[in-house]
Amino acid sequence: MNKLFISIAVIGGILLFSACYNNKSDITKPTASSVASISFRDDIVPIVTSGACGCHNNSSTNAIQFSHLDTVYYGTILARSGVFNTMITGGGHPGEGGIYFTTADAALIAQWIAQGAKDNYVPPAITGPVSYAVNIVPIYKTVCKGSSCHGGIGPTLDYSKLSADKTIISSMMVSSGSAGHPGGSISLDGTTTATFLAWIAQGLPQ
Repeated sequence: MNKLFISIAVIGGILLFSACYNNKSDITKPTASSVASISFRDDIVPIVTSGACGCHNNSSTNAIQFSHLDTVYYGTILARSGVFNTMITGGGHPGEGGIYFTTADAALIAQWIAQGAKDNYVPPAITGPVSYAVNIVPIYKTVCKGSSCHGGIGPTLDYSKLSADKTIISSMMVSSGSAGHPGGSISLDGTTTATFLAWIAQGLPQ
């Protein structure tokens, strides 16, 4: 009888251990080796809106904001994939101080960049009028401006310059930033590209 109880207990323990081993629901943080497709919004944005990039969030400094209160500036983060790539491959932080990603975070960012540094979000179609003052200026201020970008080492852009560069902007937006940008390839989210293309299609209203 004792042998029977022991046998049942052993079998039960094996089954319980197997069930626990196959339960992956408690593994919440992905790793570059286990995730076939990195999600920009689910995997990359949380890295950038916390940890090493804290100065860019809810900040009153001159740092380019990546988020503020409940708002995440997805286009701003996406447009700086090249900066992240520089940092994870040995380059320094564009601003002051030595700021680094963890090994795990750097691996996720590297795989995301290798997959094209794309945004997995598909925005709704742009409807209604689009104007420079209402729609384009906010995008320019959050996505394009910065000490290492336009208004810093890059030229400051206004309505006359943007409208004159309509062909360049069209090429950038159609390619999501991978072509046409005079300063090199950048990554632009779908909302940004759709808004600029709608603005151009409507005749570049001010």
